[in-house]
Amino acid sequence: MPLQTGCLSPCHGFTGIVEQWKASTHFATFIANLGGEEVDTWTGTAGCGNCHSIDGIQQRLEGNVRYLGTTAPVNIAHGQINYLNSTTSKVSESTYAGHATVAVVHCTTCHEVTDANDPHRTGKAYEPGSFPLRVPTGDTEEAFIEKSSAVGVVDGTGAGPYGVGNACMWCHKSRKDVTNYITASNALTSRNWGPHQGPQTDIYTGKGGYHYTGKTYDNSSHQALKTGCVACHMGPVGSNEGIGNHSFAPQVATCAQAGCHASATSFDVLGRQTAMKNTLRQLRDALNTKGWLTAAEAAPYDALTPAQVTDANFKNDGSRPSGTPLTASEAGALYNYLLIARGGAGGVHNPLYTMQLMFDSYVAVTGAPPSTMPTRPTP
Repeated sequence: MPLQTGCLSPCHGFTGIVEQWKASTHFATFIANLGGEEVDTWTGTAGCGNCHSIDGIQQRLEGNVRYLGTTAPVNIAHGQINYLNSTTSKVSESTYAGHATVAVVHCTTCHEVTDANDPHRTGKAYEPGSFPLRVPTGDTEEAFIEKSSAVGVVDGTGAGPYGVGNACMWCHKSRKDVTNYITASNALTSRNWGPHQGPQTDIYTGKGGYHYTGKTYDNSSHQALKTGCVACHMGPVGSNEGIGNHSFAPQVATCAQAGCHASATSFDVLGRQTAMKNTLRQLRDALNTKGWLTAAEAAPYDALTPAQVTDANFKNDGSRPSGTPLTASEAGALYNYLLIARGGAGGVHNPLYTMQLMFDSYVAVTGAPPSTMPTRPTP
């Protein structure tokens, strides 16, 4: 059956969903890995495919992941990746069990598409709501990050019911169980020590950082958004039937239209993003002075240069392999820095929580508060 011209909207028009997606990081990652050296990592021994393969979410929902021993991830149906290896009693990451061989997060990664609802097969025009999200999005459903409730337990932490925002949270997280990851003695054996790139959920929910004993951690007003990430990253596009923008790039106009920041002209509302980045630089400087940071991709993993300490390329920073183990407080500070650095956005996902993490981390490393933040922020 030939397709109707209605198929151009909302997907295939010049400014439709597909073209929006082509402006996203999801698409850029797909292009960057075509024929690349990382292709083989999507299957077999790597966990990359859990998020980066086209069917990664589908496989996890079906419980089709590889793990060692007899105990699967406790909350695998809600996105948890880590599990307790029943043979070694160590926290491990389940690996991808599908068959994709390239990184691509596409329509069918997040949306359930069948013969019955796919316009390419039925020849019918798109109907709103006909492409349901794969992950649970009910009022009480929540995605799980890896941070567990206690040492020796691998149960994850519910990120909170964020409806359609749960779809983002299945992948945009640290992939590290910080409760079990940081111990009394922590050897920096790899540049990749710490949270995975893109741990926005850990920050947004105010639940994924290293929390210092005796400290209370609070959230900002953003956490009241019922759809979480979607509220800011997928503003409705009026010219495309009001469907959310699939470039996933946040727009200042969206924040203003939501009635939150009506007078904002940038994401640096009240100068707070600048203030947070300045404090993050100060924490970076303290960690680099200790010899724990590098921007190098290969040995000898030199420390950051003065220019690198002051630049804005936080996500390029990695842990510098060191022969001297870090205490839990020291490792927690490094972990929190990398969490914020790799989460991007200068902490705007959860400003109050971010500032509290930075304050406590800086004090743990230096014994004094940062000059950019003399007192610990409170609600």
